[in-house]
Amino acid sequence: MFPKTATGRNMFAIVATGVLTTVATAGVLVWLSHRALEERSLSEMTTIAEESARRVETYFSRVEGLAYNAKSNLIAAKDGAVPDREATNRLFARWMQDNTWALGLSTCWEPNAFDGKDADYRNAPGHDDSGRYIPYLVRNGGKVELEALVDYEKPGAGDWYQIPKKTGKPVLMEPYSYSIAGKDVVMTSFMVPLAFDGAFKGTVGVDIALDSLANDLSKIKPLGQGYVALVTGNGGIVSYPEASIRGKALKDSGLDAAAWGGLVAKPGKPADLLETSGDSSIAVAVPVRLLPDTTWYTVVSVPKSVLLASLSSLVMTSIAVISIAAGLMTAVGFLLAARFRKRLDRVMTATGGIAAGNTDIDLSEATKQDEIGEMARSLAILRDATIAKNRLEMEAEEARHRDAMEEQRRAEEAAERERQTRFAVDSLAEALQKLADGDTTHRIEDHFAGSLDQVRRDFNASAEKLQTALISVGQNAEAIQAGSGEIRAASDDLAKRTEQQAAAVEETAAAMEEISSSLKDTSKRADEVGTLVERTRTSAEKSGEVVKRAVVAMSGIETSSKEISNIIGVIDEIAFQTNLLALNAGVEAARAGDAGRGFAVVAQEVRELAQHSATAAREIKSLITKSGEQVSTGVELVTETGAALDEIVKRVQEIDRNVAAIVAATREQSSSLNEISSAINSIDQGTQRNAAMVEEQTAASHSLANEVIALNDLLAQFRMGSRPSDAIARNADVGMMARHRLAS
Repeated sequence: MFPKTATGRNMFAIVATGVLTTVATAGVLVWLSHRALEERSLSEMTTIAEESARRVETYFSRVEGLAYNAKSNLIAAKDGAVPDREATNRLFARWMQDNTWALGLSTCWEPNAFDGKDADYRNAPGHDDSGRYIPYLVRNGGKVELEALVDYEKPGAGDWYQIPKKTGKPVLMEPYSYSIAGKDVVMTSFMVPLAFDGAFKGTVGVDIALDSLANDLSKIKPLGQGYVALVTGNGGIVSYPEASIRGKALKDSGLDAAAWGGLVAKPGKPADLLETSGDSSIAVAVPVRLLPDTTWYTVVSVPKSVLLASLSSLVMTSIAVISIAAGLMTAVGFLLAARFRKRLDRVMTATGGIAAGNTDIDLSEATKQDEIGEMARSLAILRDATIAKNRLEMEAEEARHRDAMEEQRRAEEAAERERQTRFAVDSLAEALQKLADGDTTHRIEDHFAGSLDQVRRDFNASAEKLQTALISVGQNAEAIQAGSGEIRAASDDLAKRTEQQAAAVEETAAAMEEISSSLKDTSKRADEVGTLVERTRTSAEKSGEVVKRAVVAMSGIETSSKEISNIIGVIDEIAFQTNLLALNAGVEAARAGDAGRGFAVVAQEVRELAQHSATAAREIKSLITKSGEQVSTGVELVTETGAALDEIVKRVQEIDRNVAAIVAATREQSSSLNEISSAINSIDQGTQRNAAMVEEQTAASHSLANEVIALNDLLAQFRMGSRPSDAIARNADVGMMARHRLAS
């Protein structure tokens, strides 16, 4: 019957509310407990799986250590003077005795790769008919026996040898079941390749039985009723509670291969498994990395009934507590109404405070083991959640403040970098403008920030090199200008001398014409003398006069010969001076370098012409000397003719012969004079060519001077410091004077 009084209604409402609240709280607690229990169980399962994985890794580390130790000793034996098979077999046997966990130890070499003595060991113990070094030390019945490896060249059965040979990497073979002493043993092989200078020579490996490892893992009982399994990455079962399944593949084991495959595909993620008994379980897998490309997995599985057992007990306990609490509240409701209302008010006040965001509330009822205490404890959870929420909001606000400060700092750094970059660009632009204006002395003194300072140093170095180059060009221009001035002066002097030489040659030619005319006249007179021989008797007096005139003429010829000799000496001196000038001009052209190369060619031509002129002059002088001797002879003859004039009549015949000799001599003189005239004409032509070349040389020297002046004008546009500027200014002044001189 529903209470009619307010207290009864309130009490009923309180009791009903308390019961409902207790039920709800119990449901929440059960759910939270279930989640916590599940997480704790999975965490414990993962921890057990990781510990099991470490145990497997430790187990296989011994295998790797033995295999690599054997590899090191084989390499040392191979590198020794003479590899010894028997000694190596004894060493392997001792290792088998020291490592009782090892099932077998073997090495397999390529033909004649170990010691080159395969032919000596055919069908010997531990060898087959190939004689290759293939010993296999295997444990059988507690003893270590030596056998020869088989099937090492067969694909499939010999993969333990073929895979390392092909890949050059260690390999851990898939577990397989093998009968030893009438007992099936799950075993595997760890093989390591042997290579020398990059070439494969063989393998060394360790065979181990996995039964002891499987037995050790089967002794582990996660959460009291679970188990630990070990599977390979390719689905081979190494350890499982049912021994008959060990050594089989998942697809041949009767297990849910798809579920197991999904389990190992997502390590660390729990998954549901259906066991062979039909029970459902929760499992988690952890990877065991044995080699870079070989991974096994430890799997921990626990029945779901074990995980939910404690939860079922919690649910029953909650139901009992709720029932007792409801009965007690109904029985003593009226007696405890005031206290209940007071306690409820405290709980409601705390609830309101939590709803308002106030975490400083009174939850003293949480210590009471009743429904209100459960409510208070639930409120404590909410209060803690609110505190955590407030803390997260404060942390988020602090993070936003830090982000704002960091963004401001980055903005300031960006502004500073912009200012420094702008300063560097402005300074570089100013320096480049100075350089464009011809100022090579300007340098950027203020340092730039960071890596930009390298640009400043590069610019300063470039300006320094440009200034040095321009200074060097200015100095070279000054030297070239001085040399061109000397060449120009020498060319002018040479021109004057060449003109004088041409005038002298012309005078010599005129004199030679006169001499030739005189010789012709002499020849004519000699002919007339020949015709007048018959009348000599009657013309003695006239002959005396003729002889006197002949003496005078011969004296004139002798005088002319001496003058011609003097003229030839002058020509020879002119040729010598011309040769000397050409030699000096060649030296100056060599000093001028490439600019004087053309002038050097001209100087060489002038020198050769001068040498030809000297040679011709010497030849002419020799001819003149001979002519002088002939003239002297003629004078003597004419003198003797005068002295013997009284005997003309008696010696007409002798006079006739003498006159004939005179005619012949005169003809020879005429021929010699013609040759001299031709030589003088050649000298005149050479002198004219010399004059033309001297004019070309003079023009070239003036052109070189003009080029140097232009170069100095160009260099004067640059500012290169005090000393270079003075030199360039001095060059500019010299260039101005040269231009005035050329203009005049």
